[in-house]
Amino acid sequence: MIQFLADNIDQLDLALDQLAIGDRNFDRFALMLIDNVVELTLHRHAQDKASENELWLSIDKPKYQIKDIELAIGKNFEPKVKFAKKLGILSQESCDSILNLHNFRNTAYHQGQRHEGTLHSITIFYFINACDVLLSYSPRFWSWSSSDQLSHRARKYLGKDAPLGDHAKRFQSAFRRLRDVALSMKEDLVGDLYADMSKTITHVHEAIDFLFTNRKDETTRDRIVMECQAWKFASTDEGKEFIKTKRCKAESGPAIVEWLIKNYKWPIVSDPIPSWLKRLARLKSEKNYHLALKRYCDFMRQTESIRETVIESAIELENYIQMQIDIARGK
Repeated sequence: MIQFLADNIDQLDLALDQLAIGDRNFDRFALMLIDNVVELTLHRHAQDKASENELWLSIDKPKYQIKDIELAIGKNFEPKVKFAKKLGILSQESCDSILNLHNFRNTAYHQGQRHEGTLHSITIFYFINACDVLLSYSPRFWSWSSSDQLSHRARKYLGKDAPLGDHAKRFQSAFRRLRDVALSMKEDLVGDLYADMSKTITHVHEAIDFLFTNRKDETTRDRIVMECQAWKFASTDEGKEFIKTKRCKAESGPAIVEWLIKNYKWPIVSDPIPSWLKRLARLKSEKNYHLALKRYCDFMRQTESIRETVIESAIELENYIQMQIDIARGK
């Protein structure tokens, strides 16, 4: 156990070095190191409780729900977090934040998303949450093997006499020191999230405006948003099945879209920008980092579909206009 926790200190200290550089590529590396520490610690926590369950089973009945244990020691990240929250290792706010922060890691690592404006602040906040997890985690026992070795990074925090002495006190001090260093780093989490969300809203606003101003007939922004959804829905398998099941008699594309607008229950029935700007204002005034991150992530998740739909429609129209220009020029 001493080796395990010392290795976590090693990784977090390395992450601090990456964060100190202030470059997005090093921030991304730090994010992965931090996420790995959190996942390994929560997995070890679940394993500890699984061992306790085995002892209790031999006497009477399991101390913890067997299904919860099985999920927590499995491959998925979320059950580990929720199990820790259920046992009081994490608050609800910390649970929500860690799940959202883990998603940042996934999109950065698996999808190549850069998160340009938010990555540095996000990673520092994840670092602080990782330290909180380690401070809340209590190992079942402390063990040390003669084959174990502490790195120089770990000894910076544990001292030259480690692993001798009061292990709990020594490691708690190390985790607090790491946390203090992260807290001293310059960041503006709320400001960065606000700026990125504002940029996202502006991008969609401009796309709707582009579709609106390039229409030959009179229309409204509300109507534009409905048409974007209807055109996309009509091209999906779900949309085609709906059209078939409801026996739509329209044949042309525009007629089908008109029929869908009238007969389908749309999630967005008006220009979403005004309501999005209200959510943006609430984010800007948020002082609690956990709630600010939740507001931002909820917005990005809940609006992803309509944002993609509107922007795709604007791109298609822009390509069509450019094609008509090229034809007129004889290209």
